[in-house]
Amino acid sequence: MINEEVERRVAGYYMGLKMSENQFIELEGALLDAIWQSDEQISDDELVKIGVKLINRFLEEDEEEV
Repeated sequence: MINEEVERRVAGYYMGLKMSENQFIELEGALLDAIWQSDEQISDDELVKIGVKLINRFLEEDEEEV
């Protein structure tokens, strides 16, 4: 099993290559909205679920464009 820091860095690199600037802004905005709406009480796990759902949508949209 790889350590979390390596996993995070590899995922960040992939995200930086694949995501458009607009997608990144939308992801960031969705996560910030969730934090604010929860009065900063949302868990990291819940934020990850939101992010994964949005990234999956981005991937589906990217496939449709091809």
